[in-house]
Amino acid sequence: MDRARHLRNYDLHSWTGITLGLIVYIVALTGTFALFDNEIKTWEDPNLRVAISDDTPPINEVFSTWVEETSAGGTELEFVRLNYPTTYTPYFWGFIQYHDENDEHVNANQKWHAETGEPIAERGNGLSYWTLNFHRDFLWPTFLGGRQIGRWLVGIVGVVLMLAILSGVVAHTKIREEAYSMRLKRSQRLKWQDSHKVVGLWGLPFYAMIAFTGAFLGVVGLVSQLAAAVAFKGDIDSLIGAVLGPEAERTGVQVQMLSADEIAQIRHPETGVRPQSFVVRNYGDETSEIDIFYAPETQLSTVEIISVDGATGERITDDPFKEQPLAGHFVNAMSPLHYGTYGGIWLKFLYFALGLSLSVITALGSMMWIERRKHGNEGTKSETFYNRLGYFNTGVIMGLPVAAISIFYLDKLYIGAESGRLAATGSVYLGVWVIGLVYAFIRRNDYSTTRELLMLTGALAMGIPVLNGITTGDWFFAHLSADHSIAAWVDLGMLVCGAVTIAAGYLSPAERKTKRRPNAKIAASPEAAAIPAE
Repeated sequence: MDRARHLRNYDLHSWTGITLGLIVYIVALTGTFALFDNEIKTWEDPNLRVAISDDTPPINEVFSTWVEETSAGGTELEFVRLNYPTTYTPYFWGFIQYHDENDEHVNANQKWHAETGEPIAERGNGLSYWTLNFHRDFLWPTFLGGRQIGRWLVGIVGVVLMLAILSGVVAHTKIREEAYSMRLKRSQRLKWQDSHKVVGLWGLPFYAMIAFTGAFLGVVGLVSQLAAAVAFKGDIDSLIGAVLGPEAERTGVQVQMLSADEIAQIRHPETGVRPQSFVVRNYGDETSEIDIFYAPETQLSTVEIISVDGATGERITDDPFKEQPLAGHFVNAMSPLHYGTYGGIWLKFLYFALGLSLSVITALGSMMWIERRKHGNEGTKSETFYNRLGYFNTGVIMGLPVAAISIFYLDKLYIGAESGRLAATGSVYLGVWVIGLVYAFIRRNDYSTTRELLMLTGALAMGIPVLNGITTGDWFFAHLSADHSIAAWVDLGMLVCGAVTIAAGYLSPAERKTKRRPNAKIAASPEAAAIPAE
């Protein structure tokens, strides 16, 4: 590759990383927590820490009564859904959507205990809801366009990450040598540079997969909006109807529906497994259909579906959407691939380690960019400018993990109304993050700030199992081998991550050892710019 093209690729990789690097870092780090959404749900609510057996209680009577009472007074019941208990969601979970007297959509849900069938007191959205959805769409405020805008932004971040990966691969022409090159006895900046390259190259297949699936999941909504705008003048419902086929119109003739307990006994005709959930359309009408969802035979899929008549239970065979083509399987694989749900807990831990490494190399990339301009020979701004940019960068990067850990403490110590739990969670999360940012400006030393906030993050993480044991009485070491060990794995994971983070903070330098930047303004080459004055 000629030198001019190499410089262009290097600049593209560098500027792509620094302009949106912090957003990529935020999405990557929050994604490592979002991987454990189901585990965190069980951790945050002790009522869900129950073992699952095949002998679940009958649910139809309480479920159908709840549906009728909740939707009473409405004009139309749009759909009914029931999730059966699973290891990760150990409870019955019902959903309905109906039109109220003003013809507005109303959604309602209720959980029932997997062993007794008794209603579970509704808990306000908080820790798990924030952790998952801040990663998905930043919980983008309504007055700025709503959460769909946030989801598109996250999808665009995936596109940016793909661009950074491709440009990085092209820019680094000696990949084989760089994959094993670690100059541990040189300057801190060279150690950062080598770590950025080595970790990035070894994790490249995972990062590319995460970038592609994240971009797909985020941008697919934008694509559907554009398709609806072009083909159906913005009517999303018409687009869905064109893809899935028209729904049967209600006739008004009432029939006796299959009960939830009868549906639970309809095993998959090929695999023989029991249903995970079902959805009823045109509930109570002779045109009613039931979509029954099963765990997929191949794990890289969300679900497998069969449709049956709502009254007779006979399988409906003329629905081509249920017999998915290859493209349908490809689309269904996106979410399991992105969130690591096609394997067990150890696959999620592997995803966590790789996702954390993506966060680290993104952070190192932005730190190196600032260091080269502050102390190297690429900078054209004043030292004060680069100092402030460094404080901001360090505060954002190191304040985020402290904020992510702090809401675990809020979850167990919160004493307000459940309706205010989500607002309190968001306030603490963003408030602690801002405090970390302010601390970086007060400390005025990026190295010390990084070291101290790393150790604080580790100490807080190691305190989470203690907090859980004191507030709930469930000490993780007593439940790791139990049938309801999900919450215990969260505690153990926090304990290990906390110890590793403290060690990383302890080994981090408190001061910069290299000399201040020279007066030269322009580097001879990207490689020369990466070498500090020592």
